[in-house]
Amino acid sequence: MTGSQLLGGRYRFIRPLSSNHNGKTYLVTDSFFDDQPSRVIRQLPLQGKTPKALSFILMLLRKKAEALKHMGSHDQIPKIIDYFEDNKSFYLVEEYIEGRSLLEILKPGQRLSEEVVCQLLREILKILVVVHSWGIIHRSIEPSNIVQRQSDGNLVLTGFGIFKEISAQNGRDTNGSDLRSATGASVYVAPEWGNGKRQFGHDIYAVGMIGIQALTGLSAEDLQQLRQSGTRQSNIPESLLWHNYARASAEFCKILDRMTHPQHRHRYHAVGVVLEDLDAVSRWSELEQSEKSDDLAEQAMSKSLLTKAVKAKVLSGFPTKTATRTMTQRQPIRERSTHRTSLMLLGLGGIVLLVGAALLGQVPQRLWAAYNLRQAQSLENQGDEEKAIAQYTRALSIAPSADAYLKRGVAYAQNDQLQEAQEDLTRAIALDDNNAMAYFNRGNIRFELGDRQGAIEDYTAAIQIDPTATRPYVNRGTVRAELGDDKGAIEDYSEAIQNDPNLAAAYLNRCLSRSNLGNHQDAITDCVQASRLEPNSVAAFQNRGLVRRRLGDPVGAIEDLNIAINLDPQDADPYYNRGLARLEIGDRMGAIADYTKAIELDSSHALAFYDRGMAYWDEGDFEQAVADLEKSAQLCLDSGLINCYEDAQYQIQQLQESIES
Repeated sequence: MTGSQLLGGRYRFIRPLSSNHNGKTYLVTDSFFDDQPSRVIRQLPLQGKTPKALSFILMLLRKKAEALKHMGSHDQIPKIIDYFEDNKSFYLVEEYIEGRSLLEILKPGQRLSEEVVCQLLREILKILVVVHSWGIIHRSIEPSNIVQRQSDGNLVLTGFGIFKEISAQNGRDTNGSDLRSATGASVYVAPEWGNGKRQFGHDIYAVGMIGIQALTGLSAEDLQQLRQSGTRQSNIPESLLWHNYARASAEFCKILDRMTHPQHRHRYHAVGVVLEDLDAVSRWSELEQSEKSDDLAEQAMSKSLLTKAVKAKVLSGFPTKTATRTMTQRQPIRERSTHRTSLMLLGLGGIVLLVGAALLGQVPQRLWAAYNLRQAQSLENQGDEEKAIAQYTRALSIAPSADAYLKRGVAYAQNDQLQEAQEDLTRAIALDDNNAMAYFNRGNIRFELGDRQGAIEDYTAAIQIDPTATRPYVNRGTVRAELGDDKGAIEDYSEAIQNDPNLAAAYLNRCLSRSNLGNHQDAITDCVQASRLEPNSVAAFQNRGLVRRRLGDPVGAIEDLNIAINLDPQDADPYYNRGLARLEIGDRMGAIADYTKAIELDSSHALAFYDRGMAYWDEGDFEQAVADLEKSAQLCLDSGLINCYEDAQYQIQQLQESIES
């Protein structure tokens, strides 16, 4: 690459940034903009691949790059700008973050205090909460990919490892060397990485190793030697060795040990649980004051990281579905327009008025438009959305209005024509930008189309127009919770409850968010209140069951899920969740029966197939286990859930190997 080239017809080379076994990274400018902002381009060479292998690799890269590009937005995650193929290489373009990486900050021989390291871990993990809530594993967390932004001191997580993942799927990097052989960065790679299975725990492992590095002042190479030494000694945790280099409480060391345990089953599997444990330690763990003044580098880090981290916006909580495959149920409120125009009744008096008004030219058009609106609403109430839409279209052709666009937009939404619905609601807002219901309904459409930030903007606009509303608060809270901001979600649900103390959906959703933040008792109180307000609410009992299971009460969870099933025997999720609870009390056959019922009710329930396959495996029914896991893999692939697909494929491979042996 030279300075005169426009890579991809758009990007001008400035300088190389790094080069390793996962590809090369360059700093470039973006010629598509007048101010030519800086970008980072990551290159993966693909020379030497067979046509079949190349086609498969490019298909995976496009899918994963597209997923990253549309995964949402977060202030501490660089935006993915573009991706393209050029000259037998694949390129990923992302926002450039001006600042210094942890690789520059964490100097060998300089130890940071427990308090500083705890805050450092908390900030990284809070970013991961959001990343994992999008169903994405970072795969390449290491100090060079964590940048302290110059403008505000916030940490930014860069370098999502789709190149490492593609290389891993081929078993070797692009230069033909084993991925695990690379020194330095390999210390942040979980020991079982080469087995092919990718899990959220791999990211947690990497963050834990960064914590150990910061706490001990050891270099990446030193830590690698400790890990290898621990492996030689009967696979003991390297904690038996690294503790000698650290000044920290036993409780904090236990958290790091669990984050980096060499055996995956003993490691944390959910970021939210790590944050809960760190919160518990920080409440009573005190810094050894006599050691603070001994380390000038530590003091500098305290000013640049710790002070800022304390002020950082909390983004705690972890969606249970991703962490434990439990299906949770939030309740966004869907509302059809209640903004009605007073329509003239065309009785005998109306006929006289029409005849007389015909002499006035324009008046009959408005009356005929009103008549068509009335007819459209009648058809909509009868459930005939297509005829209603046609009637609304006649009204709009006669006299376009914000109200008519709003109503046709809602009808389009009811008919699952979401793009058309969004267009109509946008026209309604253009004609009347003070229409809270138009913003609210468009927010619902944007949510359904995957535009989470757009949905939040519309719900916020509806709230600004009508601060006494309840439904925009509930739905904005639902979106915030999906993005990992359970604290912000709770604020929204609480505002809705203040405006309407009898709004069951607000209590129901606050129950989940409180539980995600570890406040399980208040969560149960909210779920109980939701069930009081709506005694037949399946979601209220199901969610209380989920909270009870989190509290280690699978028997109580089964009781609540039984009620949910009795209320709606056709809902697959309570059966699936009861299966998980039954498995926890050792009732494997009961769990299989519940998974089977969930599949009967929802044949596309990939998680039910997956867990039933694992249960059959434990029962020794390998043939059925393989069949279920293959079905789960196919359903995941059809839905674009690559991580879910890979998880199922890995289990199939493990099962087949165990059968052969």
